[in-house]
Amino acid sequence: MCHQTVSLVARHLEENGLPTLAMCSARDILAAANPPRAVFLNYPLGNTTGRPDDPENQRQVLRDALAAWPRFDKPGQIVDLPYRWIDGDDGWMERVFDKDYDKY
Repeated sequence: MCHQTVSLVARHLEENGLPTLAMCSARDILAAANPPRAVFLNYPLGNTTGRPDDPENQRQVLRDALAAWPRFDKPGQIVDLPYRWIDGDDGWMERVFDKDYDKY
């Protein structure tokens, strides 16, 4: 679902008394969409809740996202989670933006 749509829904829910927490892996889009509160995970798109086939990573990402709740003290705040997609290798980011990405 589009980040802007998620943010609109989150704002509507918040206005009606239901707290929300958006999770996203595209920080610039997340900041532009401006949900009430959000966590950013620097993983490839589609992996907002952790690495595939890695349930422990997924559980920890969710735990840390929920544990961030007390850190939100103003609307629109984004908390960055400390995870890396592949330890010691951030080259995936360059490959994703490479015009020949489909060759990898």
